[in-house]
Amino acid sequence: MLVLDLVGLRASLPAAEITGVALLLAVAVGINRSRPATALGLATAALVGQGMAELYGLVAPFAMSYGIPAAVLAFLAGRRTERVTPVILVFASACAVTFVLYATRWVMGGDLRATLSGLVDWASAVLILLLVVVTPWLFGRFWRQHVMLRTAGWEVAERMERSREVEAEHARLRERARIATEMHDSLGHDLTLIGVRAAAMEVAGDATDEQRESAAELRASAHQATLRLREIIGVLRAEAAPEPAEPAGEDISTVVDRAVAAGMDARLVREGPDLDPASPTGRAAHRVVQEALTNAARHAPGARVTVHVTRESGVTTVRVSDTGPADPAAGPSEGSGSGLAGLRALIEGMGGTFHAGTAGDDAGFAVTARVDDTAEGTDPAVAGQRGADTASETERTRSRVRGRAQRRLVTALTIPAGTASVVTALGFLLLSYVGNNAVLPPSEYAKLHVGDDQAEVQRVLPRFEHPQHSLAGQPPVPDGATCRYYTVRSENGLPPVYRLCFADGELVSKDVLQQE
Repeated sequence: MLVLDLVGLRASLPAAEITGVALLLAVAVGINRSRPATALGLATAALVGQGMAELYGLVAPFAMSYGIPAAVLAFLAGRRTERVTPVILVFASACAVTFVLYATRWVMGGDLRATLSGLVDWASAVLILLLVVVTPWLFGRFWRQHVMLRTAGWEVAERMERSREVEAEHARLRERARIATEMHDSLGHDLTLIGVRAAAMEVAGDATDEQRESAAELRASAHQATLRLREIIGVLRAEAAPEPAEPAGEDISTVVDRAVAAGMDARLVREGPDLDPASPTGRAAHRVVQEALTNAARHAPGARVTVHVTRESGVTTVRVSDTGPADPAAGPSEGSGSGLAGLRALIEGMGGTFHAGTAGDDAGFAVTARVDDTAEGTDPAVAGQRGADTASETERTRSRVRGRAQRRLVTALTIPAGTASVVTALGFLLLSYVGNNAVLPPSEYAKLHVGDDQAEVQRVLPRFEHPQHSLAGQPPVPDGATCRYYTVRSENGLPPVYRLCFADGELVSKDVLQQE
């Protein structure tokens, strides 16, 4: 369209204006790659300058093509930059400049009807800016995000491929840790009980020397087997953190009975309802009792052990205490300490509390665990199932980003559109109010006569007047007279207009004019 104007296909050619704006757009296109927001600002300035120049009559209407470069540069700005603030500033500045220029024209006109019409025109200008600047920019932003997501998808696929081997290695380490835990909890406990049985046979009064010697050898073999088991567990746990094992629903009383049958002086005290062995809390309590009995047999042989299980107000407390070794000179056997560390990790991972230390009143040792009955287990399978039902961190992040983008889109569209719509609606309501109060009924007009006193005539005149500039070809105004204009009926199309002219305090003429 610029080329058509420049080659003279229009009657009145504003060549200077078109050339100036063309140079401005050329600069905008030149800096678009390095400074897309600045380029958009220049194109928007050309668009606003064109409209305001025509509004003030500074130039004849010329090519309406500046909206196209502004829309293209707005799309490229959204495509090439993530910055939002510069584009918002461009749009807000354009709206503010047009409002100031429209308001200046209203003040200069001094007519209420023209002011209201100007408000409606300004709201229309805001909607045009929204359509030409904001909408293409939003399309550009979404196009850029689409390309980024597509590229990121291939990158994620490559990373997933590379991570398969790492995940397989992690699975192998987790399996090793699981085996180590099962061996520590089950085999270690059984070997300790074998040692306890051998020690009981060794000190039995009716045993022969040969039996005592065999029992001593059995106890020594069990001890050596326990040491070798610790070494194996240490190797298996060297590369991975232990995972808690899950007993197959065995009740605590079974563990205590097995220890008593092996020769331990142990007793079980229960307070409150029995635990469900298959529940997470029941499995955790089973493991605490099993590990504590193993430690008591290993470090305090011959001690009296009490297992106290209390359930009250939805909380289960397990306390396993001993009275110390029966032969203090024997001293405790050496241990790795990994069992208590695993118990602490298990209980605290379930949100409970764990304590292991001296029993207080005597020289013994006590292990105390306190767990809520509603706590969930920390077994890998359980955790994996729970994780499958919960959105991953990536999914949550993507949801937040998507929600934020949607909120920004809604805000970017609704605020200017809503503002312009409200202003337009108010403008039309006020125009309707003014138009309805600028009607002089024909019955009242018929009562007016030339020569009537101006003060008497003004008593029946409407509150507002019809604008004179909308009338063309009206008869000459009497010398020295001031005329007022009122519509015959509410504006619907172009109703006739009454013209009343006053001079020297009297009505000097009355005419009916037709609008064109």
